[in-house]
This record gives sequence, structure tokens and C-alpha cells, in this order.
Amino acid sequence: MRVLAIAGRIPAVDRNGDQVISYFRLTHLARHNTVELICFGDSSKDDDAAAVAVLEGHGIVVHLIQWNMPLAALHVLMALPDRSMPFQCAYFRSSAFAAAFSEVTARFTPDVLYSVMIRILPNAPGYRGRLFVDMVDSMGLNFGRRATMQRGLKGWLLGVEARRVAAFEKATAERAERCYVVSRIDQQAIGSNHVGVLPLGIDMQRFQPSATPITSPLLAFTGNMFYQPNVDAVLWFAEQCWPAIKAAVPGVRLVIVGNAPQPSVVALGKQDSAIDVMGRVPSMAAILKTAAVAIAPMRSGSGMQFKILEAMACAVPVVATTIGLGDIGAQAGTDIVIRDDGRDFAAAVIELLGSPEKRDVIGRAGMKYVQQHHSWDAINSTFVDECGLLSSGTAT
Repeated sequence: MRVLAIAGRIPAVDRNGDQVISYFRLTHLARHNTVELICFGDSSKDDDAAAVAVLEGHGIVVHLIQWNMPLAALHVLMALPDRSMPFQCAYFRSSAFAAAFSEVTARFTPDVLYSVMIRILPNAPGYRGRLFVDMVDSMGLNFGRRATMQRGLKGWLLGVEARRVAAFEKATAERAERCYVVSRIDQQAIGSNHVGVLPLGIDMQRFQPSATPITSPLLAFTGNMFYQPNVDAVLWFAEQCWPAIKAAVPGVRLVIVGNAPQPSVVALGKQDSAIDVMGRVPSMAAILKTAAVAIAPMRSGSGMQFKILEAMACAVPVVATTIGLGDIGAQAGTDIVIRDDGRDFAAAVIELLGSPEKRDVIGRAGMKYVQQHHSWDAINSTFVDECGLLSSGTAT
């Protein structure tokens, strides 16, 4: 079967959530299908070139389209009066991408189109064939939650985007043969029978427990730090929880790890020598294996949190909020600790830092949960079966 994939970013491990999902989805499909991919990227950048080489090693033909930021900004401005066009989709519109899509489609004649998120779909004009979409999460839910946390012009714009993108993703779901999100909460928010749930998977070969006991009181917050819900979460933690933890635990440190930290996050490290804002690192797993406790104090956002599952896979106990836990089926108090109030969140972290035994019990329980419920092979086999794609045999 011939599968054409389109994505806004290059599928790759240790990148954004949509890139990780699409990497494991496409490499699984490429085992028994012929796969070509069109996505934005720059082959002159080492990271992009390396990601392309890995995909090509799996037999995937990659077509990179150069990103044009000025045009992207112009498209967003042009979308202001168009109520049917979400800003997310306008931002990713590209005549070069659309031209490549037309050329590849005419030559490759795909049996199916696999789209990574809805925002890239305007670049597939006129396509009427079989369509499958990894929505990842509900953008309508995501922006709706973020809108409630903002006031003034920013809050109004977020509300506008929430309504536009909710309508667009519902229409996309009805058009597609099958769409997927990572949690039932997001599925319910979209409200279409065409939307199924496939949870996040974890690469168990990379995310494993540390070989040596953790003795340093190190806290870790991981995630892309240009993503506003992550920024909001870590700023809330710094204000509501961190002072009490510092006062109670001598030598405690906090590492904030993730791509493109915003100025407000960078400022935390400049103001407090116990906070290390590391930015992007070669291996998230290597950082998690040094942590005593991982935190996920999410106040907004949607979907399922890689940061939680990756820490659990490394047997690192996690303290999270209810929104952070989302649809993860881990048992609060057994596999993970859930606290929503700032004082309670801080107290839970302090208790874990002071008890190696409790850290070990919760960490091991969390690891077992991830191993049982978040295997990429099992999840992707379900995807292939439900979508009617080849899971065995020879590529055609």
C-alpha cells in the first residue's frame, strides 16, 4: 500500500510530541508499506538532516519544504477576517508545500493520506481520497482552556482561535475516514464518531531506570518551553511551590529542560542559582535518570503528557496536577501523586524528597504501569488494524 504523509515538522525522537508520535507511526507503517513524506524542514541544519537520514534508513522517501516565516505571519494576518480559517492552519499554509503535494500525489498516486495534525491540511487542496489524521489532542479544548487563563486582547484572540479550531477539527473528523487523539477527554471535546483514542507510547529502550540509586534532591520539569501551557505550569510552580520546597529541603535543585525556553522561564534561572534552565538537550532520558522527582504542574493544555510517561518509564516518581494526569490511567497515590493546590503540591514533593523508600515504591509502580499500557508496537498495531492498512506482507 502507498502511504503519503504530510506534517508540519520532521518526525523525530526527542522532539515535540507530534514529531515523536509521527516518527513511531511512520516507521511502523514503513515496515510493510511504501511511505513518502512531505514536511517542513531545512536540510542545511544538522538536526533536520540527521532526522531525514534516520527516516530514509527506514525506507521513507522525504520531501523537505523550506519554511518561510514572513509568509507564515502574512497568512495569519490574512486569516483575521476569515472565520473558517484557524490561525494554526493559516500559519502552516504554504504554496510551495501545496505544489509539492500536487506533484507527489500525481506521481506517487497514494492509496491513503496520513496527516500529522489538522493544521497542515490546507496544503492538500483538492484531495478526496482516504484520509487518516493524527490530531494528537483537541486544539479546541487546548485553546479554550488557555483562553480562560488570559484577559484582554490575548484572551479574546485565544477565544476566537478556540472556536475556529474546534469547528475545523470537527469538520476534519467528519471528512476523514478515521482520526486519532491521545485521550478520551480530547475525543469527547471534538464530539465525532470518526475520532478514536490511541494513547502515547514510550520507547522503553531509551527510557529506563537509572542503574544507580538517586541521592541528590533534584527535581525535573521537562517539555517544550515555547509551549505556553508548559510556561504557565513552571511559572506557577516557581511562585506557589518552590519557596516552600527550598526552605524544607537543603540543597534542592530544579532543572527545566526543553526546547526554546521563553524569557520568563530563562529569568527563573537568572534569579535563582538553584534553578537550571537547560533548554534542549541531546537526551531527555539521560536527564530524567538523574532526577529524584519529576513534576508536571499543568494548569492548562490538552492531550496526554509525554513528560509524565517518560519519567514514569525511568521509575522516577511524578507529582502532577489533575489536568496534567488527564486521561493517563495510572492510579493516584499508587503509580503517581496528584495534587492541585500549591501548598499540597509542595508538601508532596517535600515528602518524596525525604523518603527514598516511598520514591522507589511509587517510581517502580509507575514504571510497571507504562510498560503494560504504553508500548509503541502494540499501539501502532492497533492503528494499522483499525485503519485497514497493511500490517503484514510485502510493500506494494
